[in-house]
Amino acid sequence: MRIFISILTLLVTMLAIMSCEDNFLDRKIDTNYTEEQVFANYSTMRDFGIGVYTYLPGGFNRINGAMLAAATDDAVHSGTGTDIQSLTNGSWGPFNNPDDHWAHFYAGIRKANMFLENTVEYQTTLYRDTITDEGRNDYRNQTNDIGWLRAETRLLRAYFYFELTKRYGGVPLIAETLEVDGDYNMSRSSVEDCMSYIITEIDALEEDLRLTWVGFEDDNSIGRANWGVALALKARALLYYASPLHNESNDVARWEAAAAAAHDLIALNQYNLAADYEGLFRAITNNEIIFARRYPGSNGLERANYPVGFEGAVGGTNPTQDLVNAYQTINGLPIEEDPAYDPQNPYEDRDPRLNMTIIVNGSDYKNRAVEAFEGGKDGPDKPRGTRTGYYLKKYSAEGLDLLQNTTSAHTWIYFRYAEVLLNYAEAMNEAYGPDDNAGFSMTAREALNMVRHRADVNMPDVLVAGQAAFREAVRNERRVELAFEEHRFWDVRRWEIAEETIGRPVHGVDIESLGNGEFLYQYPEAPVEDRVFEPQMYLYPLPQNEIIKTSGSLDQTDGW
Repeated sequence: MRIFISILTLLVTMLAIMSCEDNFLDRKIDTNYTEEQVFANYSTMRDFGIGVYTYLPGGFNRINGAMLAAATDDAVHSGTGTDIQSLTNGSWGPFNNPDDHWAHFYAGIRKANMFLENTVEYQTTLYRDTITDEGRNDYRNQTNDIGWLRAETRLLRAYFYFELTKRYGGVPLIAETLEVDGDYNMSRSSVEDCMSYIITEIDALEEDLRLTWVGFEDDNSIGRANWGVALALKARALLYYASPLHNESNDVARWEAAAAAAHDLIALNQYNLAADYEGLFRAITNNEIIFARRYPGSNGLERANYPVGFEGAVGGTNPTQDLVNAYQTINGLPIEEDPAYDPQNPYEDRDPRLNMTIIVNGSDYKNRAVEAFEGGKDGPDKPRGTRTGYYLKKYSAEGLDLLQNTTSAHTWIYFRYAEVLLNYAEAMNEAYGPDDNAGFSMTAREALNMVRHRADVNMPDVLVAGQAAFREAVRNERRVELAFEEHRFWDVRRWEIAEETIGRPVHGVDIESLGNGEFLYQYPEAPVEDRVFEPQMYLYPLPQNEIIKTSGSLDQTDGW
């Protein structure tokens, strides 16, 4: 029986047959086999194709131990002088970008191109004795596998190009493996051409991708790309293309296309919202998860995010007061508009997702109350103690014993159904307003409220009228629902509101214990951390060494 090797396990195997390029202009066949040997049989051919998955972006604490959210107004990192702070203090650029993925994604694109080019005649290559039933069965299984994997590889290549485009704008489109003696002088394609390529590639795969991997072999149904993943990528890419950063004239047709793409996925009726929001991010598999990367057992995430009063914890991502303020009251109102909100009892009667995402003072966590107040076990005066008065709860396995080095598997989600509904709500509102379904199955408002009606969240309907007010409601809902999933960093860029959001100082709360479980909460105007955002930062600079290697044929991003 064929066994699908998990992505991370396969990475170890793949290192035996290939190594990653230092940059996308490195054109050697970096394997211990000749190209002909790699693609001469089913096993090595398949391993090479599965290896393309290893170039998917990482998750969690990937910026030198910090989450990308710490470069937004949602969080700070408890360490100082770290790489993540260069993204917030303006000291990054063409020579120093902690999130530079240019070489990584082009290496993935090169591997994808190599696999696709060398498996065109895979049916002939894999031909076996088909006289016996066993031979016919093996041939059928192997050709099905490689046929699916070719489609998955094309989709992954499109995904890599989207990740490049959202960072750098237009990038070179390289649809074939570069030869050693080939032309180094390449130029950047336009954003329009890049998006057109991505969407065209996705549309071409409808008949070739599996609809689902559920029930197939080892049932790693969230780790392999299917048609739902393709539609999720298409909907996200078209949403970005319709957004102000790339749509200066506000071409409504782009919003219409983004809405239609999101609805295509909704209409599959293959995904739904999980009843348990908090448990969703600890799940191995779930019908809300469309595509994810499963990490093997570890406790590094917990060490980096447990409150520091727990043995073995070293602090890490600290949510800001700015993010906490974004969570509405259970009446569906912003805290500044609800007279029932009590700033001295700030975490009661709030959107349930607040306490599912963030560890607040007094939280019952790991069998004791969290002490985020001055002088408390987890307070700001402790080494690596919270700088904001908060700790991150989302993703971490609460039950780990760090002294005993117990571990847990973790799942980083690339696409989930709630995002698709929010993408749809945003695009529908921009194209048709909040209450016109335009012939689709739901309006923007209905999609937004569906997310809010998750069983264990059950927030009131959004009732604001008008496109502009509803736009702000969608943006706030994305911030809350998708917190710490690497959306905020890109959302404020594509909306062109970074100067007024991630470019402003961020804040925390000062907590004083009054005894007997009573606390004084003060909200100082003095920031926890100042932030810098300049207009050129909407897009990343190209790495300067890549411009040098092309003798200047690659243009640097405007402003850099």
